[in-house]
Amino acid sequence: MKTTRQRAILSLIATRPVHSQEELAHMLESQGYDVTQATVSRDIKELGLVKVPLKNGNGTQFKYVEPGFGHTYASRLHRVIAELVRSARGTLNSIVLRTPPGSGMLVASAIDEAAWTEVIGTIGGDDTVLVIVDDPAHMPVVKQRFEDMRSEDPL
Repeated sequence: MKTTRQRAILSLIATRPVHSQEELAHMLESQGYDVTQATVSRDIKELGLVKVPLKNGNGTQFKYVEPGFGHTYASRLHRVIAELVRSARGTLNSIVLRTPPGSGMLVASAIDEAAWTEVIGTIGGDDTVLVIVDDPAHMPVVKQRFEDMRSEDPL
C-alpha cells in the first residue's frame, strides 16, 4: 500500500502543481487512499520531495517536485505539453490533443514515457494525438492534467 501510495504521489506532483501537504492529502483521498497529514508528511520526506517556486508569474507560490526534476520524464512531458499542445478535447475514454504540424509523435512519445497509470496508450499523428484512457471515469481527470500543464510555464 505504501509503495502504491507513494507512486500515486509522484504521479500527482508530476502532472499538476501541488502546493501543500493538505492539498496532496485531498488528492490522494479522492483517489481512494486513506491518509493523514502525518502520513503525507512522512511520504514527502521519504521520497525526498522539495518545494520550488512556480514559474508562472506568481512568485509567492510553490509546488512539490522530485529531486532532479529537470531530468525526469515528467518534466519533459510538462515542457512538451506546455509548448506544443494547442487544445485538448475528451469523450468517453479518449482525449484528442491538437499540436502544430510535425509535433504529434513527439507529444505522444512524451506521454508514453511518463507512464501514467490511467493511460493505456497513445497514437501520434502529424498534428494530432489520440490518448486512450483506461476508464471513462478517469478521462476528465487526465484531460484536466493536460489543461493544467498547458496553462503554466514548465520549469
